[in-house]
Amino acid sequence: MVKKSFDIDNAACFKENVDIEEAIDEAGHARYNLVLLVTCCVINIGAVMDMLGYSLVVPAASCDLNLTLEQSGILTSISFAGFLFALPWGYVADTTGRRRAILVSAAVGFVLSAITSFSTNFYMMLILKFIASSFSTASMTLTITYLGECTCKRHRSRYLFIQNVSCLGADFVCFVMAYLFLPLEFAIPVPLLTTYKSWRLFTLVMTLPLGIGALMMMYLHESPKFLANKGDTEEAMEVLRLTYKANNGKNAGEYPVKSLMKTDREEATSFWESVVKQTVPIFKPPLLWRTLQLFLLFSICCSTNNVFFMWFPTMVNSFFTSVNEDTSFCQKIVANITPVKHDDVCTENSSMNTIYSGMIFTLFFTVLNIGVIAFANWRRTLTIGSFLISGISCIVVDWVYDSIGSMVLFIMIQFTGLCFGSVEAYYVDIFPTSYRGLATSLGMMLARLSCLGGVSLVGANIIDNCRLTFYCWAVFVFSGIVAAVFLPGDTTKKEKSAEES
Repeated sequence: MVKKSFDIDNAACFKENVDIEEAIDEAGHARYNLVLLVTCCVINIGAVMDMLGYSLVVPAASCDLNLTLEQSGILTSISFAGFLFALPWGYVADTTGRRRAILVSAAVGFVLSAITSFSTNFYMMLILKFIASSFSTASMTLTITYLGECTCKRHRSRYLFIQNVSCLGADFVCFVMAYLFLPLEFAIPVPLLTTYKSWRLFTLVMTLPLGIGALMMMYLHESPKFLANKGDTEEAMEVLRLTYKANNGKNAGEYPVKSLMKTDREEATSFWESVVKQTVPIFKPPLLWRTLQLFLLFSICCSTNNVFFMWFPTMVNSFFTSVNEDTSFCQKIVANITPVKHDDVCTENSSMNTIYSGMIFTLFFTVLNIGVIAFANWRRTLTIGSFLISGISCIVVDWVYDSIGSMVLFIMIQFTGLCFGSVEAYYVDIFPTSYRGLATSLGMMLARLSCLGGVSLVGANIIDNCRLTFYCWAVFVFSGIVAAVFLPGDTTKKEKSAEES
């Protein structure tokens, strides 16, 4: 048999007018995708550590900065305020590019957060942290869109689950770093500062992953899906060829796709016309229902996990002090919550207990999320199941008088955090490329604002209306089950095999 010539054979393999999803599949899945995943995870770890670590920095810095209890509360929550800038960051990502927005937000967030470690008073720390968080928190939301768009559909859900695990792993790393650095006793005189102590070093360490992630992002390419959607098909093709080369170790010219399906290049518009064009479609049919649906699910996943995590150290302390008492969960809470006096601001008697409990708690959820990765394609089932467990636990937790049982139920309330990767994947699948970055950022902003509201509501009612608080939260979680029922169905084994073939 006579073989075809290389040119004829190679030309026969070329595909023209290929859909962008198929083109991403043809680029392969190997080294470049793994580097992309690691980069996004590092940036996420940095953003989470910068945000969560601050709740451990403030108590340690209260003496040096002469913080009152009110000021400590403001500084602890100021990191969440950065999500107020989700709208402009989502707009930037949808108009100028995912990579550029992530690179700027991570790099500037790193620099400003590092400078925050040199704060000399409350106002300096407040202003610097507020500005820094407006950058660092943006990188957390934008990597969701970027990773989803650069990953082939077959691996997308699993990658977003892994990214979610990295966020929970960041919580654990944060507590470990606090355990290693905060107990250190040193005082180094620094010009313009009183002394450089362990909490300043800890603050600096918390920012390092953001800087490392920004450096790694410099070696990655823009999302080909974003480029193709903007009409820059030739540039998208170049990114896909380079990805193919990195994944397969072959010449970029051997990439089997010759051209992408053409899209109309967007005409130049004014700034406000562009803002309206990017925002309005999210809140009108046919996307309106999906927007409300995913916003609600995002809020439940985020707020339930974060709000009750705030109470976890208190619950652990209650467990050890009331383990032999035949009382309900709420009775244990009320019996062990006492007002904090101003004179006690500088004491650190409970700080290590908080660190120990945080390490155990975050390690448990990190391991659990790793196990959940195996069920990444069963997104709707996993979401409904996790919400069901969480809602039932809210109702039953105060009816179990066994200390160990009530503690287990309290932990199970936070199972909604297992669904974060599922909801993130739906954002990538459901929203068009033009609006995806903005929709994801707005969803994250609303979720974080619900965290702030939830912390305030629970704190105001947990003592006088503890059981009712859990019942009301159960209704909130069950509303998510209703919304999740109408999500697109899970990928079946037959469909998955068809995608892989």
